[in-house]
Amino acid sequence: MSYSDFIKLARALYEDEDYDVDPWDYYDDDGVADIDLYDPVDSSFVAQAQALAQALQAQARLSKASAAAQRLRQVFPPISAGDPHRTLKMMHLDLTPGGDKSYVRHFNGELRPLTAQGVSNTEPQAANHLIHKLLVQCPVLKVDRFHKGGSFGRRTLVRGAFDVDLSVFVIKFQERALKAADWSGEAGERLQREMQRVVAAYLRGQGLHDVVEVEHGTHYKHCVNVKVHGVDVDIKMAAHALWDTPPHLRQADPTREAALAEALTAVVKDTHDRVKSLVRLIKCWYKYGLQAEIPNVPSVLLETVVLAAAQRKGLLSPGKQDRTAEVSLFLAALELLDEAVSDRKVVVLEAGPVWGYTRVQAESCRHAWRNDPVVVLHPIDPTCNLAAPQPRRAVDWCRLAHKSRELKRVVEGGSMWELEQQSSLAPAIRALKAAPFASSASPGQRRLQ
Repeated sequence: MSYSDFIKLARALYEDEDYDVDPWDYYDDDGVADIDLYDPVDSSFVAQAQALAQALQAQARLSKASAAAQRLRQVFPPISAGDPHRTLKMMHLDLTPGGDKSYVRHFNGELRPLTAQGVSNTEPQAANHLIHKLLVQCPVLKVDRFHKGGSFGRRTLVRGAFDVDLSVFVIKFQERALKAADWSGEAGERLQREMQRVVAAYLRGQGLHDVVEVEHGTHYKHCVNVKVHGVDVDIKMAAHALWDTPPHLRQADPTREAALAEALTAVVKDTHDRVKSLVRLIKCWYKYGLQAEIPNVPSVLLETVVLAAAQRKGLLSPGKQDRTAEVSLFLAALELLDEAVSDRKVVVLEAGPVWGYTRVQAESCRHAWRNDPVVVLHPIDPTCNLAAPQPRRAVDWCRLAHKSRELKRVVEGGSMWELEQQSSLAPAIRALKAAPFASSASPGQRRLQ
């Protein structure tokens, strides 16, 4: 049988196969050439040709597997037995039931606990106590109550990169009883600016030298920043009264947002600790790895994105047996952060009937933020966009979305070693593994958490 006839027969028998090798290597002159394809007497040729075709089929599959292995070696270079990082380099994320969970165990057991390591409440509490004592004694203020907010109050603080937000609910200033209307409009701006100036001067007079008047913080306006015992305290005078305006008439109002700080703290503070650890991890990723390159992203925005992602994936209260919840939430938060920028997805955390609102109610306030390029709504106030453009505080959202996609790719397809050593999360991991340290931001760099 000729070579061409052999090929015709082989392909007829295995017509669905795609050969990547040269069939000539499997054409045996001694075994095939003497076969007469058209001689019905020679019945053995079919069996011989079929056997040869099967060999060809097996070799083709082997060739394909070899090529695939070569491609895999290019993507995942061989790891030598003596490589000190061999264990981490062999860890890859597998979320399938019954799959290898070494990556998940390392993420939960080694990385996640770092976010709470070295965090102490002693210094923040001492700083808060001193400011509380001084403001109670301030002769020009009458205070209804104080509220510890920010990452300290919500228990999502990041070691070495946090401050204390202290809301001071004022009912009288310079013998003038204050109503809700007094805090709004141009007159309200003047009132808050004067209050800021007077309180700052009073604190300096009490011996606190590192006092800065912050006109525009990351989120709130007219704050006073004080450094006490190495801890930054951001003081925000807030209205004691709230507003009752129909949704379609509501406008974004920083004064109202400040007054709602207590409700925001209540919502986040009661969140499951496993979820809050991911909130801290995302904040660490930003503060230690991205903040210098992409400044001015509010911490409360990152917190809201993580909680909204948890709500979307049904992970706000992860089950005890769901050990993949943390990694899944980390990926979901990065995905939602990207979608908020790339797809202009409106991020809404439905905080429940006591403090929050529904997505439908949020849509009724769309007029307040529909022109903003990125929208992450305050969990308590649907008129407040945490990503709203601020004077002199631009954010490179596209860059942040790119970083989110990049890190998500590493988690999904890279090794644990790549995540710890080469990704944008690596600086945060190194910082968290280092010895505890105090915040070193200068007064001019104070940021609200």
